[in-house]
Amino acid sequence: MLYVGIDIAKNKHDVTALNVQGKTVLKPLTFSNNKAGFELLDLSLRQLNQDCLIALEDTGHYAFNLLNFLHEQGYKVYTYNPLLIKEFAKSLSLRKTKTDKKDAHGIALKLLSDPNREQFQHDNRQVELKILARHIHRLKKKQSDWKVQYTRCLDIIFPELDKIVGKHSEYTYQLLTCYPNPQKRLEAGFDKLIEIKRLTASNSRAFCRALKSSPNHQIEIRNSLDKTIDFSYSLSFS
Repeated sequence: MLYVGIDIAKNKHDVTALNVQGKTVLKPLTFSNNKAGFELLDLSLRQLNQDCLIALEDTGHYAFNLLNFLHEQGYKVYTYNPLLIKEFAKSLSLRKTKTDKKDAHGIALKLLSDPNREQFQHDNRQVELKILARHIHRLKKKQSDWKVQYTRCLDIIFPELDKIVGKHSEYTYQLLTCYPNPQKRLEAGFDKLIEIKRLTASNSRAFCRALKSSPNHQIEIRNSLDKTIDFSYSLSFS
């Protein structure tokens, strides 16, 4: 069994490999952060004719493509928090003269000497779930921001709406999409309003009465409404 350490950077990575005695069996190699570089790494490791365990620091998106490649090639991969590697390197006095090649050697040593390495085994599914969770969180934050703006605008241009059907519903959004200001809704009249899905006759009549006294007939709410609907639609598929 060989223990491989990879030091991750933005454009290139450094790798070294140790045997069970801690002896270097792969001369320090630098490869590019692209497909050609990954294939060079794979070829170099396969030429050693031994099974390999591979470790690297959990540095975020710089290693994303490499991790996918290593999993596709069937390698067992481990990812360590950079702080753990830093503390381990200090214990070995490896960082007095810092180089990427020494970093790769330190990562390989950490993997070799770690009796608890299995808890650091990398799982692509967990990473994908983490990415999706972060994306959903960002969407919800943006949706919340646009809802605040939408509500503020609605309170100005049509404060009566909330008492009739509320501010957030499918038919409220459809109503405001078709008729983005009170003047257009007033011109549409009862017959057009009643065509809106789930909007009852009594609510349509209440709209018509309220529209006649609405203070701002010309202001539209289109932009904040569109954003609110877009984010609601995105989250419904998350």
